[in-house]
Amino acid sequence: MYCPQCGHHTDGGKFCEKCGAPQPNQTGSGQMQAGAAAKQASKQFALFVLNVLKKPYQTCKTTGGEQLVSSIINMVLFCLITPIMMYILFIDGFRDVSFTAVVIKPALTFAICVFCLYLLIFIALKAGGAQVSFKDSLSRFGAFLIPFTAILLLALIFMLMHTTVCFTILAVGLLGAAFAVPPLMLASYQHQLTAKADITYAVIVIYFIICVTFQFTIKHYTKELMNYLFF
Repeated sequence: MYCPQCGHHTDGGKFCEKCGAPQPNQTGSGQMQAGAAAKQASKQFALFVLNVLKKPYQTCKTTGGEQLVSSIINMVLFCLITPIMMYILFIDGFRDVSFTAVVIKPALTFAICVFCLYLLIFIALKAGGAQVSFKDSLSRFGAFLIPFTAILLLALIFMLMHTTVCFTILAVGLLGAAFAVPPLMLASYQHQLTAKADITYAVIVIYFIICVTFQFTIKHYTKELMNYLFF
């Protein structure tokens, strides 16, 4: 590298061999670049969320792989909010509550369920003859989840205000995501579907699998919480 003071070529030490001026800290420079990249990503995510909330369907149906990072961030938030609400609820009534048991593990379960929902939609699109890529469709799926993430955040706010309506809002966010996103996703690719089978049947199959998955997931989640809290 070259000394910013005199232009002498140095071997990367802390001081210039010729003029003795202190040299830039490469580690600090890397940290600054990482910070700038994180700031840019957060700004892009915020703008993307605002655009989706203004015109959800119009924005989501044109979303592609360029918004993959923002979509993944939103999916992570979607999976975390409900366990965090449960954690807040439990710490009000119990002294010792494990963050890992009440938040991390359920969030991972939510993440698996959300990803499986996406896979069902992706398989339905492929079966319908749509020429879609995994990256682009995953980005669009995450975009369609944004309004429901906003609903879950609203439920969290109402919970912090100690109002029981938060559970109704929570149900709207979770059930809305499960039952609204699949038809919205399929409709956004409708112009690419070439198979003779109507997408209605794909939605029915997805709904059936969702209901079965919900049954087992809620049963397992409730059992795990009861074992943790009372045994």
